[in-house]
Amino acid sequence: MTALVALEGVTFTYPGADRPALADVSLELASGDLLVVTGETGAGASTLLLVATGFAPRVVGGTLTGMRRIAARRCGVVFARPWTQLTGLCATVRDEIAFGPASQGLPRETIRAAAGRAMEGLRIAHLADREPARLSGGELQRVVVAAALAMEPEVLALDDPAAELDPEAADALYDVLPAVAAAGTAILVATPDLERAARVARRAVALAAGRIVARGAPAEVLGGTAVADIARAAGCPPPFPVDVPALLRRVRR
Repeated sequence: MTALVALEGVTFTYPGADRPALADVSLELASGDLLVVTGETGAGASTLLLVATGFAPRVVGGTLTGMRRIAARRCGVVFARPWTQLTGLCATVRDEIAFGPASQGLPRETIRAAAGRAMEGLRIAHLADREPARLSGGELQRVVVAAALAMEPEVLALDDPAAELDPEAADALYDVLPAVAAAGTAILVATPDLERAARVARRAVALAAGRIVARGAPAEVLGGTAVADIARAAGCPPPFPVDVPALLRRVRR
């Protein structure tokens, strides 16, 4: 399968920084991928999202070396604080989600269909007539993700998307990601939330000081979950299950 994003030996340094935020990173992302990137604060996960979607250095400045190929026609990025990504121009959720396609000058029916698909995909059709500024944090985050999906990006990058959400809202957001990926969108998620990431990820990458230090199946990379700790303490052999369903499958063997 042709990669939508390919990085090979990429190093990126922010303007004025004395060391790279990413160093010698190689990575590929294909249609339908759901790749989780994790690491301690400052490890470079957010920067990797910006580099993989072309926002760095084009938008944030800095210096990039190595090979980067972005075959995707459209890339979207959603950040942790959804209220910073509202247009401030729309009175309803429907209009907020339609704003992107409308700004491209698309036909009215095409705009309406794109917004409708995005709302259905994020399970927020019931919010269509609500005012964005009056939504809860969880509702608003799903609106922002839907607005990005309405642009029909081939690559969607989510930077710690549940950081401002309560547990129920965070679960709801993560639960829709596999279906979005199954529809063909490549999803890249940077998050410290190993429990939820392990539940949805197809692949995982761990960063430390800007370098990839582990990659592979979630069970191999996201081993720091509470379930993994229980399995380890119970004497299960590695790779350790990282969520409850995986633990139950292991126990029932």
